[in-house]
Amino acid sequence: MSVGPDGTHAVFAERRGETSRLRMVPLGAGTPRTVFEAHFPIEHPQARPMRAQILYRQADTALWLVNADGQQNRQLKLAPGRIASPRWADDGKTLQYLNLPEDARELHTIHDCTPDTNSDKLVAKTSQFACFTANRDTSVFVGASANAGPQFILLLLRVTRRELTLCEHKSSRPESVGPIFSPDSQRIFFQSDRDGKNAIYSMRLERWVEKTDAP
Repeated sequence: MSVGPDGTHAVFAERRGETSRLRMVPLGAGTPRTVFEAHFPIEHPQARPMRAQILYRQADTALWLVNADGQQNRQLKLAPGRIASPRWADDGKTLQYLNLPEDARELHTIHDCTPDTNSDKLVAKTSQFACFTANRDTSVFVGASANAGPQFILLLLRVTRRELTLCEHKSSRPESVGPIFSPDSQRIFFQSDRDGKNAIYSMRLERWVEKTDAP
């Protein structure tokens, strides 16, 4: 589940047999309602900032966008391959995601999808990120690598497309590390079972990332 950008509602999926439904629940007064039903598992719904629309995943193969009233449900046009870590830019104009090619020898890449124009473009290649996110102005990305051998938390600068190694995450499941920035981009947080059980770790970034305005 996820909470909408304005904090007034949450969206989540329910499943029964082969059918699932997308639900919206007010966090104040109001009644929960069903937005849409599908004949496959709906996963990871996210309300779109500045728009009355909801993004959701079909496993790791497709992303769909539906209006909050259940109308105009459509599959987004994305690069061929599997999908990981989809996230909206703060203004809701673009959607960033990690593209995982079927050929394991090819690099994982970050893409920008613009639903309003049905376009998709490459942003940067990565050293096999398993998951990632961006800071508030999308000038810097942070990802968790899934390479054989040492596995790192890395910064990737959008303008230069260069990576900077921060530390080893040592997680048994790199795709679950889920690194995120603090609102001012001065710290990252990530999850790892490196010490035997899941815990949240943090690291300061003042030396490498410019401060961004907090919301």
